[in-house]
Parts: sequence; structure tokens; C-alpha cells
Amino acid sequence: MVQKRYPQGMLGACNTPWNEKYQLDEKVFERHLKATLALGYKDLYVMGTAGEGYAVNDAQFRNIVDVFVSVAKKPGVNPQVGVISLSMSAIIDRIKYGYDKGVRLFQLSLPSWGIVSDTEMMTFFKTVCGTYPDAKFLHYNLIRTKRVLTGDDYRKIADAVPNLVATKNSSYDMNAIRDMMVKAPEIQHFFVQNAFAYGATLGECSLLCSLGGVFPNLTKELFDTARTGNVKRSFEINNRMIEVAKGLLGHLKSPYVDGAYDKSLEALANPEFPRRLLPPYETISEADFAVMKKYYEEQCRDIS
Repeated sequence: MVQKRYPQGMLGACNTPWNEKYQLDEKVFERHLKATLALGYKDLYVMGTAGEGYAVNDAQFRNIVDVFVSVAKKPGVNPQVGVISLSMSAIIDRIKYGYDKGVRLFQLSLPSWGIVSDTEMMTFFKTVCGTYPDAKFLHYNLIRTKRVLTGDDYRKIADAVPNLVATKNSSYDMNAIRDMMVKAPEIQHFFVQNAFAYGATLGECSLLCSLGGVFPNLTKELFDTARTGNVKRSFEINNRMIEVAKGLLGHLKSPYVDGAYDKSLEALANPEFPRRLLPPYETISEADFAVMKKYYEEQCRDIS
């Protein structure tokens, strides 16, 4: 058994509600955070792609961090702040703001203007993570950055960067999952719900709860059954979640940014949550959302 750098858990995304003036609706945000904590999630993050971390300006970033920390920074909770930018120095500056507020866990994405080389990749992680050696970092491994890291990449990074402790992955490619689990086993890999059941057959990994706000009980059952070795039941839940995700989102034809899907899913369970995105990005149309809602109300009553 390899000692993990970060404990196993369920990672829940927190969305950012904007009012009609595109200012953070602090009251709705606070209620959203408290409701997520009440569901039992201890690992929470803001400003990944779901929380529009790619679109916020510095003032909005600080506002989100302030409210997030005021609610989520408490014993037993691991608040995680996402930082996305084309500029490495801007990433370091934003981390400093969260760090000064007491945050010690940050989510990083690679700069995405161009595909980083191996040398550039290592420079990024060594510099950013090395600037805050007593903080911990999770890497958000996504195609939007133009380079998806492999098990070999994480092996190199893990050897050189001791405070890179976790990854977040939306891929369900079995070869990629196995590659990461085998070659970088000390890193805690968070896999989305349609990949977690398989990942858990290879060793300890964690769950990225992309449907956790809509179906909290089924999400918890997936986590518990997979990590305790109940393979049959975990794959039954895995298949049900794939079916549900297709039913909710399969009719969508327009390409949307990630936050459009996540905010619409949140609004199914929490009707007060606004679905608008920061311009120029558009959310899912009212007509398409009505289809989602109809499927949710008619086909998902057996799960929660």
C-alpha cells in the first residue's frame, strides 16, 4: 500500500450565482454553500470550470473567496480555491489572496494559450507550488488546457513537487485511469461518477461529485460501495448515473461552456439558483432547460 498525499473523499463543486448586474449574489451563494455542507460534503471547491474560474476578474475572485472562506473554513472541512489564468504570475497573485485568507488547498489548471511542453509543464508546477510550500495543490486535468496529463507526466511531477497532492479528472477512459493509478499511486485521483467505480477496483481513489448536488444519496452510495469493494452495486449505480446524465443532457445540441451544465443541474434541485453566466457565455436555453426539468421530474423520482 502506498501512502496517499491527500485523504480519500467526495469533492463537491460550488457554483457562483450572479444577479442581473452580474454581481455575486452573496445570500444565494451562502445558502448554496451551507446546503452543500449539510449534504455531508467536506471537500468543497469554487472557481473550477463549474464556478466560472476562467471568467472572473480580480474583484469577483476576491469577493467569491471572501464569502466562500466565511462559510466553508471550519473544522473538518477542506475548502479549495480554483485558480485559472493564462498568466502564471496572475495565478500566483490570486493564490496569495486565498492564502492570506487562510486557504491552504488550491486547484490549478495549466495555462491554455498554447500546448505546454514537458519543460514548461515542470516549470509551471515547480514555480507555482514551490512558491507556497506549505500549501497543497490539486491539478484539474482537462482537455480545455490543450494537454491532458498522463500517468508518466504525474510520475515526473510527483517526484519533483511534493505538495502536488491530488488530481481531478473528467475522463472515463479506462487506460488513462489505470495509467494514473499505477504510475502515480501516492497522488489522490478524483474521478467523475462514470469512472470512479472502475478506478476503485485499482486502489484507493476519490469521487468527483458532478451529480452530487442533484442526487446526493445515490452519490454517497456510489462512494461507499466502490471504496468498500462492493463492485456489483457500484457498477449498477455507475450505469444508472450514465443513463440519467444522458437523459438530462443528451438532447442538447449547442456547445456550452461547463458552467452552463453545472448551473442548470443545480437549478433542478435548487430553483432559486440563477443559471446566468458571465458574458459573453450563454447558458442553456429555457426550452432546453424545460426538457431537462421534465426528465428530472418524471424519470428520476426513484433517486435523490
